[in-house]
Amino acid sequence: MRYILLTLLLCFGAGQLSAQVTRIDTVDYPAIVVPKKKRYHFNTDYWYTIAVRTYAYEQFPQLLNQPSGQPFHTSYFNGLLFKINDNQISYRLQAAHFNNDIEFDNECEGCFPKVTGKLQNTAVKVGAEKNLNYSRFQPYFGADLGFMVQKFSTKGFENSPVFAEDNKNALLFSPFVGAKLYIVPRIAVSAEANFNIAYTYQKVNNYSDHSFTGAPNQTKRYRWEYFFGPVAAVTLQYSFGILNQ
Repeated sequence: MRYILLTLLLCFGAGQLSAQVTRIDTVDYPAIVVPKKKRYHFNTDYWYTIAVRTYAYEQFPQLLNQPSGQPFHTSYFNGLLFKINDNQISYRLQAAHFNNDIEFDNECEGCFPKVTGKLQNTAVKVGAEKNLNYSRFQPYFGADLGFMVQKFSTKGFENSPVFAEDNKNALLFSPFVGAKLYIVPRIAVSAEANFNIAYTYQKVNNYSDHSFTGAPNQTKRYRWEYFFGPVAAVTLQYSFGILNQ
């Protein structure tokens, strides 16, 4: 009898154990989801860019007997920029014109310490820039080659003690660094600083009276000059022509 009871007990225990075992191929698991690569929808890749120079704070080549360390001049909305872009380098063409009345120190023996007159400076440059990344905020660097024409005249300034015209032409090499920020797709704000290395030809005409008539005393000279633009240009840029369809 006891063998029968022992057999029944073993069968009951085996049944309980088999009831707790679940076949792995009968269990339902949630489907494995692999997250998709996040796409960047803020496109900054365009073929062309046009820009307006809205602000600049910069130096110009030396005037008359101006001491070293030329003063800085401020200008607004006086330049244009055009760029052709690719995946690596942007090629650029720009022009700027400064036209304003200025006053500066004039260091020479027997000269008055201050000179007042009108300064006109026109610069045209071609160059290339390289972006460090292609995100919404893009630091960049590059260099420009250009030509500058400058004229300073005291004509029409009755309070100017120096009666002269200063004409200067210059070949320029201008390395620069900058950064631009896309406010919305296609529209960006950019700011850059440059350092200018110039080979200049200067012709100064000094007149004996304020009428700018008669034969002037004339001075001509060639020289190397260096001047700085801590804010060479703040530009508002518009880009068009999608580079990567």
